Amino acid sequence: MRTVAAIYTSPVKSFALESRDSVQVGFSGIAEDRRFHLINDEGRLLTQRQLGTMATISASYDVETGVLKLSFPDSTFLEGPVEPAKRLRTDVFGRWVTGAVAAGDWNGALSEFFGTGVRLVRSEGACEVFDEYPISLLSQASVDLLGSKAGGSVSFEGRRFRPNFLIDGCSPHEEDSWLGGVIRIGPELLLRMVAPDPRCAITTFDPDTGQRDFDTPRLLLSYRPGARAPHFGVYGAVESTGAVSVGDQVEIAVSSSAHR
Repeated sequence: MRTVAAIYTSPVKSFALESRDSVQVGFSGIAEDRRFHLINDEGRLLTQRQLGTMATISASYDVETGVLKLSFPDSTFLEGPVEPAKRLRTDVFGRWVTGAVAAGDWNGALSEFFGTGVRLVRSEGACEVFDEYPISLLSQASVDLLGSKAGGSVSFEGRRFRPNFLIDGCSPHEEDSWLGGVIRIGPELLLRMVAPDPRCAITTFDPDTGQRDFDTPRLLLSYRPGARAPHFGVYGAVESTGAVSVGDQVEIAVSSSAHR
């Protein structure tokens, strides 16, 4: 039986993943997921590709109160509502996302941590700063197979690949077969599986330290070749909203063959 093994969100894009017991998924995604992002002094989006140590800052966000909490590796933290200071647009992989730079101490604290000028931006809409689609899924079996291909040189875990939902009870890469179909997670959520998830240099970073430790894309390409990048996991678009909890069942609602 396929079930949800773990749920991950990150209120600030590329920061440490927050493990959740349950989430509410709307048409635009999970409201607490990637509501914030960082830009440099030129206004360009920053991710772990540029600043690997983004992975060492934990974040939590309360949608109702608007309070964001950032916890740094030295156990210091910054917490409070994020007030807008300057409205702007950020180019997010070819999409323009409207938001506002945060006022107050946020930018100074983050710039000091990274040793370069950065600004914290809150997008106007929920979960807008995704790579290609708002929801990503990956099976634990796929992670286990990748680990076996590494021959013990590295211990992979799902967090390295930053899925929203890690799924148990699958065969390796079974999620690929869902593309073009619809899956149900829990009693209400319906996701149309729309695209494979291409993998980039972020998967070379240890999810705890933010340091490069393994050439994961190269290993993936050794048995999953791709024209643009190796695929690992799948993207979904929300067809029917609903709550999802760890342990919820994952079922095929409409098979991919029904659309062929």
